Order: sequence, then C-alpha cells, then structure tokens
Amino acid sequence: MLLYVMRHGPAEDRSPTGRDFDRRLTEDGRALVKAMALSLRTQRDAGLPRVVSSPRARALETATIVADTMRLIHATGEVEVDEALDGERPIPRELVSALAAGGADTLLVGHQPSVEELCRGLLQPEPLPILGFRTAMIVALATAGARFRVDSILDPRQAHLR
Repeated sequence: MLLYVMRHGPAEDRSPTGRDFDRRLTEDGRALVKAMALSLRTQRDAGLPRVVSSPRARALETATIVADTMRLIHATGEVEVDEALDGERPIPRELVSALAAGGADTLLVGHQPSVEELCRGLLQPEPLPILGFRTAMIVALATAGARFRVDSILDPRQAHLR
C-alpha cells in the first residue's frame, strides 16, 4: 500500500466570511495543485482508489482537483471527508492503521504541521528527508511491514511544475 500525504495548495489569505475554515485555493493555487496532480498521475500511471480530505475548504478543493485529475477509481467516486484531518490536532495513527489494513493506495489531504508530523511519526526512527512540508507537496509512503518508508516526494518547487 502507498499512502500519499499531501498538504493543501496555496490558499487565499482571508475568506469572504472571515473564517479560516472557509479559505479557498487561489487561482495560482489551483494551477499548482493541478500540476502536482498531473505529476502524480504520470508517476502512478493509475488512478487512486481512495482520497480522504480535511473538511476545510482549501483541503477539500485540493483533494477534489487531485481526484478528478487522477480519475479516482472507487465505488462512490467521491472524496471522503474525515474530521481527523482538520489541522486542529495531530492525525491519529488509528486512521492510518485502518487505511493500511484496507490495503488500497490512499491520498490524505491535510494541513501543516499535522501532515509533516504524521510523516515524521510514521517513518521513525528514519528521518523525513525534507525541510518543511510546502503547500501542494506530496510525500508517498510505502508500507514496509509494520513501518513505513519514503517511496517518493513530489516537491512543488520542481522546475517542470513552474
């Protein structure tokens, strides 16, 4: 199983409602997320069976763009929303364990610092080979027995994404 952990794309500074929860992606943010999704699709050469997102607008918008680009392939064709990815608290290991038990490759879309903390925690004692989890970054973690290892990192700073 591959677990893809993604931080939402670049979002507006303020939402029209003034609520952080409602901040949406900027136009450049949507373009960057689309470019990252295309890069992931090229790398995978297959759809994603499952996409799980934070309920916040910017994360759900990111997840939807990736799912549409990857031609999401599962029963409902819907992005799943999980409150545990809301960015207010650490992502529970139980969520990852349940996903791993299902065996289907999955994309989780969430927020900083919880996405980086999740990756670092799953890789212990190995380090996460990045300095900071940038917006729209995707880290692919492969199961290695009861542990995870870094399979790949898609960094939005890559020249072909600009």
